[in-house]
Amino acid sequence: MSRVLVVCRQRLGDIVACFPAALLLAEDGNEVDFCCFPQYHSIFRAISYCHPVGPEASNRRKDYDRVYDLEIRRGEYDAFRAARTKIRHYMYAKYDDLWPARDQRPRFDRMVDISDYDLPAHYALACPTGISQTPRVNGEWFRQQCLPLSQDPWYVLSDNPDRRPRWGIPLYARSLDHLPALIARASTFVTINSAPNIIAAGVRTSWHQVYEAGFGGQSNYDVPGQIVLHQPPEVAHYSWRFWVHYWRRRCMGIDTSDDFGK
Repeated sequence: MSRVLVVCRQRLGDIVACFPAALLLAEDGNEVDFCCFPQYHSIFRAISYCHPVGPEASNRRKDYDRVYDLEIRRGEYDAFRAARTKIRHYMYAKYDDLWPARDQRPRFDRMVDISDYDLPAHYALACPTGISQTPRVNGEWFRQQCLPLSQDPWYVLSDNPDRRPRWGIPLYARSLDHLPALIARASTFVTINSAPNIIAAGVRTSWHQVYEAGFGGQSNYDVPGQIVLHQPPEVAHYSWRFWVHYWRRRCMGIDTSDDFGK
């Protein structure tokens, strides 16, 4: 049995998007370690086919028969944008033997018991916020899209137990490995293009996702089953990360005409 290392240290969505690669390697008879920062390790309790290790593992590459570095680092950002391919296609194209898994959904084969959350039998779940998105979703517009979709009580995912959403019942996932079960059990699920969207691909057959404009839609994780919502561009606002990259790219003479999307 070969021992292999998958490297994607950060951003929960990117990490979960790499799970099909880890599964493919495990099914080929490899022992798979996954290198990421410790704050993401709890999501691995929802899967059985690879094991999380800290970022120091990337400095011990001689301990592994093969290393698959799938992370898009800062130095690759402009090359990624210039490639005009979907983010997971860009990552998987780095290694020919991973390419067959590029469009596979993440598999969560260890669903956690969430009965202690005391949720009703039927509930709707919304995820309106994220970290890496460039155009931010307008909160009021998002609420208006959600409410007509379900008469069940609306819960709103929060990444901070002390932060209350402007509408709905706050729901804080006490551990990342609870997210697949919380998303799977919801009667209706609406999310932006964030990690919960990718998790939903592994546990649901249908859900709503707000399309992330810009760069030709390159950042969107899209699979069959999504019902896509399009935010009007006039209500969007852009993150500071977007503006940093936008002005850096302009100063470098890089074409930014498609950065905002259509």
